[in-house]
Amino acid sequence: MADKAIHNHPNAEEQEVEAIQAREQRIERMEQTLEQKLERRLDQRFEELRVMLGALGLRAGQNAEDGRRAYRVVPREEPVV
Repeated sequence: MADKAIHNHPNAEEQEVEAIQAREQRIERMEQTLEQKLERRLDQRFEELRVMLGALGLRAGQNAEDGRRAYRVVPREEPVV
């Protein structure tokens, strides 16, 4: 049916190509928007975690500075069986 429409309308194939290109551009814009949203969300989450670590008196890279010995800030509770 599409082939018949293309034969009946000389510009149909050109219009179909334009429609496909428009969809591709829309998809690219959507991908960029999603990437930007994800990046903003990751930045926001990183900042939240940095603030939480700061509140606990910890900082990024502390394990490396402490020779990979991580000290617990909160006592560990034994699991309830």
